[in-house]
Amino acid sequence: MNRRRFMQSTGATGLALATLPTLVDSFSVKALASGDTGLEQLLDSTDRILVLIQLTGGNDGLNTVIPYTDPKYYANRPTIAIQKNKALRLNDTLGWHPSMSGFRSMYDEGRLAVVQGVTYPNPDRSHFRGTDIWLTSTDSDVFGSTGWVGRYLQTMAPNYPQQLPEHPLAVQIGTSLSLGFTGPNGAMGVSFRDPDEFYRLVNSGGGGEEIPPGNLGDTPAGREVDFMRSISRASNVYAGVVKAAADKAVTPTTQFPNTDIGNKLKAVAQLIRGGLKSRVYMVSWQNGNFDTHANQVSTADTTQGAHAQLLAQLSDAVSAFMSDMKTNNLDDKVAGMTFSEFGRRVAENGSIGTDHGTAAPLFVFGKDVDGGKVFGNDPDFNNLDERGDLLMVNDYRNVYASVLLQWFGTSKTTAQSVLYRDLMPSMLPVFKSTVSVNEDATPARCSIISMSPNPASGPVAIRANVNHNAHVGLTLSDMRGRIVRTVAVDAWTGLASVDVSGLASGTYVVTLTADRDVTHTFLQVGR
Repeated sequence: MNRRRFMQSTGATGLALATLPTLVDSFSVKALASGDTGLEQLLDSTDRILVLIQLTGGNDGLNTVIPYTDPKYYANRPTIAIQKNKALRLNDTLGWHPSMSGFRSMYDEGRLAVVQGVTYPNPDRSHFRGTDIWLTSTDSDVFGSTGWVGRYLQTMAPNYPQQLPEHPLAVQIGTSLSLGFTGPNGAMGVSFRDPDEFYRLVNSGGGGEEIPPGNLGDTPAGREVDFMRSISRASNVYAGVVKAAADKAVTPTTQFPNTDIGNKLKAVAQLIRGGLKSRVYMVSWQNGNFDTHANQVSTADTTQGAHAQLLAQLSDAVSAFMSDMKTNNLDDKVAGMTFSEFGRRVAENGSIGTDHGTAAPLFVFGKDVDGGKVFGNDPDFNNLDERGDLLMVNDYRNVYASVLLQWFGTSKTTAQSVLYRDLMPSMLPVFKSTVSVNEDATPARCSIISMSPNPASGPVAIRANVNHNAHVGLTLSDMRGRIVRTVAVDAWTGLASVDVSGLASGTYVVTLTADRDVTHTFLQVGR
């Protein structure tokens, strides 16, 4: 038995047990579930929720938000284009796919915004690579091992998993936890198909392999067993909390569509209504449904077919979800966005479909979204890349920056360290109001006063400002989110030293934590 087989066997029953990082064996369930960590107060004070909807497979943006006045759209798609008179008017040049009446209503009501031409420089047309790039918030030539949501949640809970909140920080409705929820110290959330099934499985053994008894010590086998024990124990911690929130939720008055994505958003709404304090939720289709290489539309009517059904499911499910939130006076604390690993090619293929492309629109929705607007220009068919695909209008990380800075109210320094890039002035202001931290007006309780030399190729002297009673830590991470140095800090003097000899040249993130306070800066290695 090994951890891969353990994950596969437990995942087959519908429970993703790989939901939390490894914990030391002496860390008790009682301690995990207690409200004594202080993180519960943090979750209470930051009660905004983000719902991420992944359009797995690569959504065809040109048949979603249709440039119905551009003849080149129709010239490139003689078989699959949506007729101008059937598109739902969005503005003078763009129209919604006719199956997206729910999105059209939300847009007209100012509760949904369209962000055009979203991708990144040198986009990758591989499903797996493209998805990883979006989840890790990296460039096409950087292979990240942590996710942007996971890194953000780690800043909220810098001592995680040694100190865990009573409620999970993030929830994914699905069979396995997304790379996007992986932080520097491990996974930052839980994943399950259904709250009741989650509870039943972890309280009845779950149908997984039996974990061997005994203490095998610090051996490969012992470490595997410790890993599986910790996963099983961590699942038990959150099973009751999730089940209690699901049971507490009032019966919805909104009718959710009985589809895969509709039922998943219904479960998210149930947990939010029941008081679960998780900050981020993620849902996706069960398979790569948006990979529409063939038979994307019906030959009898291009407004019908596989793609039309997916767009209808998305539009109807999100519309029902936000209606449920509004009915229960929760819509002011919930926002969401869609994302897909890439768009489709401008020109149709020979199979009544479209192949892997580049840029595509995404959608941001919620009461506080600056909706009824299109951010970015219409598709430009006169200016395509060397393969005849759309060029980038908006970098996806500019949308992430808006989520972090405007919606969650993180500081600019924290957001930059999470996204591995300078955010200004490229952030898209997709929200009407912001709860961002004013770093100039509010001095941090922990800060890095000096770091010299910078750039460096050897020892670096660091001077920090911290509370001498705080639990202080300092790490050096590469741009993939991997910790390469852990540094001791003298809390009384604020002095630390790190030797970067032997590290590859490049930019590294220096993270200083003092209890719940966290700050970041950058160190250049090499000359």
